[in-house]
Amino acid sequence: MLRVLEEREVMPVGAEQPLAVDLRVVAATKPGIDASVAEGRFRADLLYRLDMVRLRIPPLRERRADIPLLFGYLLHQAADQMKREVPRIGPDIRAYLADHDWPGNVRELANFAKRAVLGMHADVASAESQMALAQQVEQFEAAVIRRVLERVQGDARSAMAELELPRKTFYDKLNRHGIEIDDYRK
Repeated sequence: MLRVLEEREVMPVGAEQPLAVDLRVVAATKPGIDASVAEGRFRADLLYRLDMVRLRIPPLRERRADIPLLFGYLLHQAADQMKREVPRIGPDIRAYLADHDWPGNVRELANFAKRAVLGMHADVASAESQMALAQQVEQFEAAVIRRVLERVQGDARSAMAELELPRKTFYDKLNRHGIEIDDYRK
């Protein structure tokens, strides 16, 4: 494979002349590839051949504004695959999309879209109804703060003014909910 990348030709079985190839390799890796090379778990020569352009695609929790649009696309895709109608999305699903941290990123969102198409998203409402009132209030508060930060593009002063919170209280709430204000700044 590496020889083909370097020489840009391949010799098909039974051929008398090499065949020119023009190919690109798109590879994905988890963060820390440089450490893997240093530890000998990934070949340095392969990395140097592949490492022309690095793109960092932030996780969904860092780009919450993309979630509704992406969910809509995945919902239509799932409906087409399953030959079903695209379901109507209610406020419970919208709230779940906004509040969930999506640790599984796009794969988790795609699976949720498939469950929604199949009408198996009842776990959204039932999970909320099983929470204590204090947990529901915390979840609501975090969602409101995230929406405001999204709207003001991470401007702390604007967010504090809109939420009518003093500085210390605002930052205490960010810490308690694990909200990183830098994730909302453009």
